[in-house]
Amino acid sequence: MATALDSDRALEDETQDQFGFVGMATRLAPSIVEASKGDGMVIGLEGRWGSGKTSLLNFLRAELVAAQDEGIHTITIAPWLNGDTSSMVASLLEPMAAILKTKEDEIAATDGVQENAAKEQMAEVGQLLRDYGPKTARRIASVANVAGYFVPGGQLVGDALGAAANAADQLMPGGPTPSELKQKIAHKIQELDVGFVVILDDLDRLEPEQAVEVVRLVRSVADFPRVAYLMCYDREVLAQALKTGLKVADGDLFLQKIVQLTFNIPLPEPFDLRTQFRDEAKAIYAEVIGADADGELLNDLGLAVDREGMGLSTPREVKLALNSIRFVFPQVKDDVYFPDFCRLHLIKPTNYKLYQWLEVYLSVRSVLVTGDATVSMLVAKKLGKLGEPKEKKWDDHYEQVA
Repeated sequence: MATALDSDRALEDETQDQFGFVGMATRLAPSIVEASKGDGMVIGLEGRWGSGKTSLLNFLRAELVAAQDEGIHTITIAPWLNGDTSSMVASLLEPMAAILKTKEDEIAATDGVQENAAKEQMAEVGQLLRDYGPKTARRIASVANVAGYFVPGGQLVGDALGAAANAADQLMPGGPTPSELKQKIAHKIQELDVGFVVILDDLDRLEPEQAVEVVRLVRSVADFPRVAYLMCYDREVLAQALKTGLKVADGDLFLQKIVQLTFNIPLPEPFDLRTQFRDEAKAIYAEVIGADADGELLNDLGLAVDREGMGLSTPREVKLALNSIRFVFPQVKDDVYFPDFCRLHLIKPTNYKLYQWLEVYLSVRSVLVTGDATVSMLVAKKLGKLGEPKEKKWDDHYEQVA
């Protein structure tokens, strides 16, 4: 149904892709696979909120599934859902260990000296990863304790992680240090024909201290060879979070030290966004009114979309505007002119201050026209002369406020 609200979920069905994300994923996937075969790399997938980053990631993930035949495995982490750093380390290392265990079982089903040697290597790396997780708790605890002096609640986190580290040391007393374990893991992974693509989505949703934890996870705790990190974020938002969390002068400069390669999601052409809006708006009108838009109304709708739709820059803005129309229009269909109604709701997601002004202006003007109320001369002058032609008044006020 055209009037069914759009939940704004990221796309997973290729047939619903209207902006070329499937093609981007097809072209990007081989490069990401190659990056996971080297010494390790951090790739930044950058784009504004609402530009379709998660949709592109979903299609990329589907493309990367085929890379398992080349020994490349994909792990997805949602840091904003994981909570503390300790669980983020576990959410990375446990899947890696599980994948290696699966490889070990596959090799165990075959015979031969070479296969048995590979099996022993797999088992050793898996155990190293399982040991490395608890060992890093103390390292992270020390960072959290330092952060506790300037991050509210950080001291409590540090104390909790410190307790976990003490428990780990009791279970594995006198074992190798985290640095030694990390070196062993790096050496072993290089010997094996297995690689990983680690997807970190929605980094621009994180609180500043969480953003700092993710960066330390990538560049300090789990900086392994044959592991490519694909970090997805709005650059401006994440840079600001790092600036706040790290107390540095330039969060963007710090981010440049972490990410070695960036890919910016190209914004859709404004014409494509306007076309999508116009087509779906026409479908909403036809369903609610019971007849297709035609004649002068259809022409006015096109003019409204061409003008106010110039402010659209992301697919999310189109969805927000259409959802507003779907939600309200069925209730006010007899009281509004559909092209003007669409014009207002196109302004709402792209210039909210102007939308607020228009709401006040139109509300006051409506009661003046009907004679239901009066306003002072000062207010009347601000709102404009009622005797002016409708379109001229709209244009004058639009230019003045915009």
